[in-house]
Amino acid sequence: MADTFKHEIDEEVQDTSKVFLHKLESEMFFKSNYSGDLMSFEWVDELEKACPHIDIIVRNPKVTLIQIANVEKIEKAKKITVESVKDLARHTNYINRVDSKTNMVEPSKILDIRNEETYNIYENRFLFTLIKLMARFVATKEDELKKFDLTNDKLLEYKGETETRKDKITVELKVTSESLPSNNMSKKLQEEINEIKKRIKRIKEYIGSWEKSEMMKTLEKAHVKEINPPIKKTNIFLKNPNFKVATKLWEYLYKYFFEERDDSKENLNNDGNTVLKGFLDHSFLVDYFVLDSIVASKREQKQHMSKYAILMLTEEIRRIVTLLLSCGIKITDEELIKLVAKEIKDSRSQRLVGVEDVRKKFQNALDEYLERTQENL
Repeated sequence: MADTFKHEIDEEVQDTSKVFLHKLESEMFFKSNYSGDLMSFEWVDELEKACPHIDIIVRNPKVTLIQIANVEKIEKAKKITVESVKDLARHTNYINRVDSKTNMVEPSKILDIRNEETYNIYENRFLFTLIKLMARFVATKEDELKKFDLTNDKLLEYKGETETRKDKITVELKVTSESLPSNNMSKKLQEEINEIKKRIKRIKEYIGSWEKSEMMKTLEKAHVKEINPPIKKTNIFLKNPNFKVATKLWEYLYKYFFEERDDSKENLNNDGNTVLKGFLDHSFLVDYFVLDSIVASKREQKQHMSKYAILMLTEEIRRIVTLLLSCGIKITDEELIKLVAKEIKDSRSQRLVGVEDVRKKFQNALDEYLERTQENL
């Protein structure tokens, strides 16, 4: 005869659980080698969207006038100004000779001041940096595409240590998984990757044409330094729509290279989700209940597990509801009760089927035995 279900949690079991969880110190580590990260090709959209705007800027670069002052031989000087004469008065060593009759001064050298256009302004150095970033970014992505392989290999490790009022318990868990190949998925992805490669080729054509521009060659020859954040928001950045798009792309690329490059996929990461780690903590508690129930007497073992089962049921329901809520999924009391009731009904049906099978097998065996006995009489 089945024992009566007791819905109250055993006080000793509840105390054991509280002490166990209170003193629990645990860590969850994981590693994911998911090369399918490349399946997000939004970066291609970002580059394609910005290329026409950057092209307009590069084809019509901003320039500014600067004064270049050099002391030149008199025959090479192109422009003599008041400043040139004043500088000659300060540097008499430039004078070759003075005519005593006419007082004419004949210099061998003189200060030559010219106004020249230059590309070396902040906005152009910004473009120079942006184009360099784009070239490095595309090269990185191309390299990743060459090595692309749809895998989703994972490793999970969990370590825990705690105490109850009578035991000290430790656990070490290691779970690994390797994805199975899918020919259909690989074919579909290959088609998508081929299309991405075509789009990358067009982006590289843009970059190549910019690198050959006079502005880029001049700045490259001048060995200008790439700019660092934050960007100085000059009037051009604030008002020019093409520069606004270029600025947005620069921020996207800079964030990728200097903020989002996460090496955690190369090493174990212990910044696990609290909810997920909570499931592992709970599993550790269940493991302890199983361990504590290993006794010589089967009756005593059943008594242990029945007490623990009530607590495990309530904790599991609470944890599942917490998980659903954390995922933004709402569940009513009625839905939860209906779900539990269905599982109970299915479990009872399976059990009844099992009992009926045993009864039939026993009846068949008994009939065969009686038949053989009858033949021997």
